[in-house]
Amino acid sequence: MKKTIVLLLSIIIISNGIWSYMYFNSVVKSSNIEVQVYTLNGTGEKWNITDYKIIISPNKILRGHGNLAYKGDPTDIENSTYYKLEFKETNPYGEYETVYANVGSSKGGPVSILADLNDTGSIKSEYSYDELQKDRQNYESTTLTITWNDNEGELHSEIINLSINNDMHI
Repeated sequence: MKKTIVLLLSIIIISNGIWSYMYFNSVVKSSNIEVQVYTLNGTGEKWNITDYKIIISPNKILRGHGNLAYKGDPTDIENSTYYKLEFKETNPYGEYETVYANVGSSKGGPVSILADLNDTGSIKSEYSYDELQKDRQNYESTTLTITWNDNEGELHSEIINLSINNDMHI
């Protein structure tokens, strides 16, 4: 009888030890969540962009909140009625795809291009198809195409290549 009790207690202790190990091991793995933060900058002929962010968490991605500054005379575009920002990255197959766009237009008055573009805005979403296959090189390939019209209504466009200024993995 004593041998049976000792055997059963041993089995219970060993099984509890195995289950405890498995449970705490899974808790440690799930708490090691990695978040990647990339900050990108770029300069063009008429525009500079700084602090554009790409924040990648385990189930969502945020792009945006860059600061866009016009390098020309602000009075040349103070009555602009249109602008478009289009951010592109390469996908895992090397093709450029639009990941975020922002458009502003107005009729009968200016669109306040300088005030609106101080912050590029942002987009946060679930992962799209093939997003998890992207790496630092894909984000390093980010471009901004900005299209705007001036006071005379003439349409201008500029492509700015962004480069990673800072990255952090948490």
